[in-house]
Amino acid sequence: MTAADYATLLQSGNDLVAQAQAVATQDFAQARALWQQAGAFFAKAHQADPDQHAAALRLAQAWMAEAHALQKEGSANAAVMWTNAAAQCERAFDLQPDHAPTAMMAASCHAWAQNDEAAQAWAQLAKHLQQLDAQAAQNSAD
Repeated sequence: MTAADYATLLQSGNDLVAQAQAVATQDFAQARALWQQAGAFFAKAHQADPDQHAAALRLAQAWMAEAHALQKEGSANAAVMWTNAAAQCERAFDLQPDHAPTAMMAASCHAWAQNDEAAQAWAQLAKHLQQLDAQAAQNSAD
């Protein structure tokens, strides 16, 4: 696949997420189906260019949406999906290890999966990265 294929797949997924968000409060089942379709596009984009943080992160976010849907239904599979989403966040973080929001998403997923030790470790890492970002911003302002 080409870079254009990657961009098209990523944009298609983003478009489906926007549609899902627009209908989520009126028709959660339709929103969930759209989120699942978006996840398939993000997975293909991630396969097309596995070195791109954006697709890896968007795939994690799609899995987070699915985990939330399962949790809302009271499904026992919600914890498994949160664990999968956490693992995908970690993959995305590996691609951009200075991205504090990705670390915080991993922390959240681990917390929802009731993996408290991992959640705490990822939250501490996110806080550390945020502090580094703040210091860098301060240094560039000086």
